[in-house]
Amino acid sequence: MFPIADSDSEGRRQLDYQAMDEAPIGITIADPAKLDDPLIYVNDGFCELTGYPRDEILGQNCRFLQGENTREEPVAKMRAAIEAEEPVTVELRNYRKDGSMFWNRVTLIPIQSESGTVTHYLGYQQDITAEKRYEKDLSLFKGLAEEAERAILITDPEGTIEYVNPAFEHLTGYTAAEARGRNPRILKSGQQDELFYRELWETITAEEVWEAELTNRTKHGEIFEVKQKIVPITDSDGDITHFVAIEQDITEKVLTTQTLDVMNRVLRHNLRNSLNVIDGHAELLEAGELDPEARQASVAAIREQTASMQKIAEKTAEIRAIWDPTEDNQSWGRLNIASLVETYQRQYPDADITSTIEDEMVDIQVRNRKLFMKAIDEAVENAISHNDQTPPEVTITVQRKPDSDQFRITVADNGPGIPELERQAIELGKETPLNHGLSIDLWIMEWLTTTLGGELIITDNEPRGSVIMFQLPTGGSNGE
Repeated sequence: MFPIADSDSEGRRQLDYQAMDEAPIGITIADPAKLDDPLIYVNDGFCELTGYPRDEILGQNCRFLQGENTREEPVAKMRAAIEAEEPVTVELRNYRKDGSMFWNRVTLIPIQSESGTVTHYLGYQQDITAEKRYEKDLSLFKGLAEEAERAILITDPEGTIEYVNPAFEHLTGYTAAEARGRNPRILKSGQQDELFYRELWETITAEEVWEAELTNRTKHGEIFEVKQKIVPITDSDGDITHFVAIEQDITEKVLTTQTLDVMNRVLRHNLRNSLNVIDGHAELLEAGELDPEARQASVAAIREQTASMQKIAEKTAEIRAIWDPTEDNQSWGRLNIASLVETYQRQYPDADITSTIEDEMVDIQVRNRKLFMKAIDEAVENAISHNDQTPPEVTITVQRKPDSDQFRITVADNGPGIPELERQAIELGKETPLNHGLSIDLWIMEWLTTTLGGELIITDNEPRGSVIMFQLPTGGSNGE
């Protein structure tokens, strides 16, 4: 017991007993000088905890609370501590007078006289049944979560991560050790504004379930789409104790939906235009009223549109190849950027193709070498084929993104630039009737980049032209 500054020892003793009587936990005092260490004092909290009246408790050893499912190990631990006259804390199953079981956290403290002799044992008894039930439920939940295919994370009421499952580690690149103690904002991609996160927080702190689709970023900077559900967990008092978030990776689903939507709108629009042109010129030729020069012009127009339709067919095949289910988009391959630039210089001899490559980025590891090269091929081809300058100028720049596991490869040209409508369509990630970009090439670059876990950024070049930037993860450079 704590010493109290009171010259009246009897008054001090009465104050001590009053404090123990009103304590919110069970308190006992046992006398080791008597046979079987009987209880000589119990407070009201102990009577309420066990259901026994005081007159049925005093004089007994505390073992009367034990039952058939009380394990021997904690009992033996208490017995050994008493024999060694040492303090001890154990957790064990005890039973109330009505036979109901409760988990009891028992702490025994030896009280010594001035001569060092143990005169009493002070016991604290705390009902931890709810805590044990929570631990059991949490253990069961974690056991299920460990096997779950969806990413699961648990945070405290302040949003600090306490647990993540293996699926979370696989999806985000963060290990459980790296994620614990941090905030889920480590996954922010920058593609949701602060209003989005404010609404999220206001919803879950109001004890409501939050559901949304959002774009996240992995530890290595890769973009991925998830369908998220956050459930507040409350205790018996209605206070929030945890938030459980479940995230389903829907990146492929989003890309597939976007592909089908864009293909439907863009290809239908382009094919309809080509067919209208062909039909119009066919009618003129059929009428037989054109002079030789005009007739030749109509034939040339038909051939041009036929070539355009053929190109659309080829692009459709390319898009289908992107979604080839046999393609391993997670495999890594080494690529020498300098050699790639030399290939372009030979392929397009009439263009002025230059490069600026950081020394450490000459030879890099890229995810799915085939798709990566296809994305860069599309950018270089567009920079040249749509260029209105002689000669077309193309500059390829490769550099590591500071403080990250990503690199940036940009293709800049001196052409007319990319129309604002087409750029907006890519930035918004969708085609709409009112925002109707027509370049399927840009969409192919966007889909390829997203499939590779990267991001496509389009800006203006100075003094004219456009810059297409691929921001992609890398597995290392120069033999790393």
